[in-house]
Amino acid sequence: MINIRAIKIEINTNSGLYGAEYSFEKGFNIIRGNNTSGKSSLFQSILYCLGFEELIGGKNEKTMQSVLKDIVEFPKGSFHQVLQSFVFLEFENGNNKIVTSKRSVKCESRASQLIDVFKGALLTGENKALDSQPMYIHDKGGASDDIYGYHLFLEHFLGWSLPSVLNKSGDKRKIYLQQVAPSFIIEQKTGWSGFLATMPFYGLTNKEARIIEFVLGLDVYVNKQEKLKLNTAKRVLEEKWTNLFKQLTRFAEKGGGKLYGFDSKPTIVNDTNSISILLIKDEEQYSIPDFIDLQAKELELVEHVIIPKVSEKVEQNEAKLDSLNESINANSLNYEMLSEELSFDKDKLIRYKVQLQSLQEDLRKNKGAQKVKKLGAEIDSKIAQDICPTCEQTVKDSLLPSEITQTPMLIEDNIAFIDAQIKMIKVYIEGLESKIRTKEIRLDRIKLDLSNKRQQLRDIKRELISDDRLPSEVEIERKLNIKKRIEFYTKYLEDFNEYIEEVEYLSSEHQNILNDTENLPSDYFSTNDRKKLRYLLAEFKRLIGKFEYTSKSNDLINISMDNYLPVAQTQFGDDLKSYDLRFDSGASDFIRCIWAYTCSLYLTSQEFECNHPNLLMFDEPKQQDISINHFRSFLTELSGYTGVQTLLFASFENSDESFKNATEGLDFNLRYIDKKLIKPLTIDE
Repeated sequence: MINIRAIKIEINTNSGLYGAEYSFEKGFNIIRGNNTSGKSSLFQSILYCLGFEELIGGKNEKTMQSVLKDIVEFPKGSFHQVLQSFVFLEFENGNNKIVTSKRSVKCESRASQLIDVFKGALLTGENKALDSQPMYIHDKGGASDDIYGYHLFLEHFLGWSLPSVLNKSGDKRKIYLQQVAPSFIIEQKTGWSGFLATMPFYGLTNKEARIIEFVLGLDVYVNKQEKLKLNTAKRVLEEKWTNLFKQLTRFAEKGGGKLYGFDSKPTIVNDTNSISILLIKDEEQYSIPDFIDLQAKELELVEHVIIPKVSEKVEQNEAKLDSLNESINANSLNYEMLSEELSFDKDKLIRYKVQLQSLQEDLRKNKGAQKVKKLGAEIDSKIAQDICPTCEQTVKDSLLPSEITQTPMLIEDNIAFIDAQIKMIKVYIEGLESKIRTKEIRLDRIKLDLSNKRQQLRDIKRELISDDRLPSEVEIERKLNIKKRIEFYTKYLEDFNEYIEEVEYLSSEHQNILNDTENLPSDYFSTNDRKKLRYLLAEFKRLIGKFEYTSKSNDLINISMDNYLPVAQTQFGDDLKSYDLRFDSGASDFIRCIWAYTCSLYLTSQEFECNHPNLLMFDEPKQQDISINHFRSFLTELSGYTGVQTLLFASFENSDESFKNATEGLDFNLRYIDKKLIKPLTIDE
């Protein structure tokens, strides 16, 4: 929840200090003032300090009344030029935590996007020396930066966790506080033209529905989130599938073969026998089982051949020995050099990744600091002031001698430099990863070739010093090598089958995701959702009856299951048609509908303990010449709400009698604007 405790407007003019100070109570507050007294300026100032001025129709200081940024008239006919102006707002949450926000409307040294948040009651408390944090809004990071983002701070202050929903492009995007605000704040100019009329768009699909789902905590949102989870699961599976594809491709290369029949993107694999690694021998391609059979047949042939004696192969062995020595020496040197290069590259890759992570964090912090500094904040850091925090000595951002003046790098230059470093390191990382993969494949091939040739070398040496009458060990070794190949590819086939099991698992997961997506119900509403929506409809009907709405029969009013807004229904044969209640209601009747719907949202949230902030704000709710009696029925309803703070701004037709007729006997706190909101101020000593 949020409770507005106090507000202060400070305006420095060429004739002195002007402004206004008001405090508010919990419960029902009526802010009364005649037309042109400044009620709307006070209302808008509250929105401005909350960062909700988009409800007025724009962003930043351009939405504010001229009295806060151009000319103050006081007394009538006397004009004073505005030099500087600030708005302070003190508010608390449901945990009794109090903060005060300060935002400039006009200030040469501060942008209006900057908001200082003081930790405590700056306006009503005794302690005026409070810690503060500069924050910003209406810029990238304002709703996500955990250090400087004002709207993220306000979200956490309210105890909310705003959900991510789909936008028009089909991407997930977090809903914003400014979009939730029209469900409990109605401003005068546009707010009474429709339900949630001042809600910013931000590319949100069916934006009214998304906000009501959050305010009422509907499970339909959870069910829709299930779809988002399935989309996330789909992306995760796609990543796993891509990694498996890469692993199988490298596995095929390790065995000297090539992968066939396996797509790089997820598919339902009905027959895993179609996936194979083909090995080449004598320019012919063989599957792993066929290659093993081929080796077995070769072994069978060798075993039936008479092995020659050692004496018969001396010259041949000596020549082979020289050739093997040269080849082994060359390959050993290549292996050592390549191993060192690979180790060096891997270490370098680790360092680059650590450096990249550090630079990205530095960039995030620098950009946040840049924003608040550009907006006019003073960063309270001795290092930022070129002072050592330990010895209080001046420090220079330079390695040059102290007598040489050197201009330090600006934060903008620092950000550009860090950004350039990040781009460069990403290029390095991409190149290194590719180089490492290539070298690993080469190293495996050299290692296998060395192992084979060293074994051949050992066999030939043993044969040269053996008894001439003995059979050739090389030929015997040939048999053994064939057996080893059979053993290697038998194990290779086992490993390949494990990969195939992973393919089957991912294929099954892919099929499950497709099934779950297909089986998602078109009607997402839970039993609890239907209870809430029935309660919302019942309260809405009760209230429009209490407020004497007459344009449509109560029986023809319903809540749309598409956007949860009230609709008028008409029977056409067997079809029930729904229409926007705004177009089927008289002007004053529709104002009563907005009263009823706004109150119904609060009452439903209170009944089911949902997400309403327990704050209601109405600017001039007596629209379209609504009678005092009807207006009194609205005020009577509001005065009975104990769990919500209501701030109602109204002129009561500039009449004491109308005010008395509308409020007599009701329990409320009155804040009266006497003639003009903005008056001369004195600073308390």
